[in-house]
Amino acid sequence: MENDYQLWVRIGIKVVAGLVMLGGIAGIFWERITTRRGIGVRIIQLSTVLLVMPTILILALEGILENQTTAALIGTIVGYVLSGIGKDEPSNPL
Repeated sequence: MENDYQLWVRIGIKVVAGLVMLGGIAGIFWERITTRRGIGVRIIQLSTVLLVMPTILILALEGILENQTTAALIGTIVGYVLSGIGKDEPSNPL
């Protein structure tokens, strides 16, 4: 059984993760509405990370995901986000 301090730390982390999810998505929509721009590939990637990463964190803290599964999911997400960095940039042949 964990002590009260550990319980409150876990609850605090879960609350912060939830706020990151809500604040991130609200911020994306607010920025897109105020600038009157559409939703592109990068925004979809950002919103995916803002929703999936805190979810993985919460599931790992609850003990639903094992350490190896959590590491594999985080590695997969990082690889997905970083894999397309150069694709969307315009090429300038010299």
